[in-house]
Amino acid sequence: KHTVPEDIKWFKCKHCSHKTKRRTNLKDHIVLKHMNSEDVKWFQCEYCSYITKLKRYLKNHIISKHADSEDVKWFNCDHCSYKAKFKFNLKAHMVSNHLNPEDVKWFQCERSSFETKFKYYLKKHIVLKHRNSEDVK
Repeated sequence: KHTVPEDIKWFKCKHCSHKTKRRTNLKDHIVLKHMNSEDVKWFQCEYCSYITKLKRYLKNHIISKHADSEDVKWFNCDHCSYKAKFKFNLKAHMVSNHLNPEDVKWFQCERSSFETKFKYYLKKHIVLKHRNSEDVK
C-alpha cells in the first residue's frame, strides 16, 4: 500500500497495455480478455444458465444468486445492522458510511473534478469519460 510506484513489480500483459500488481490478476485478465472461447474451460452454474471462464466467478455467482441466507457466511458491520455476503461489500459499506471524511483516501481524477472513495470507480470514470473508444481494452 505504501510502496513507491517505481518499486512496484508489475505483471504486464503480453497482448495489451494492461498491468497489475498480482500474478493471479494477470492470469485472470488473459483468460477473460485474450483466450479464445474454445481454448478455455467454462464453468456452468448448476442452477441457471450463467457460465464463466473463472471458477471463483462461478462460486461468487452461486453465493450471490442461489445460496440460502442460512448457508451464507455473512460479514457483519460492527456499527450498524448491515451485513454482506462478500468482504469487499462490507469494506465499501464501511468506507461509505462509517469513516470520518478526513480518514477517507479520496481518488481524484487528473483530468476533471471527479473524485471518489473507490479506486475502481475512478478507473471506470476515466474509461467512460476520458478515453477514446479505440484506446479502451
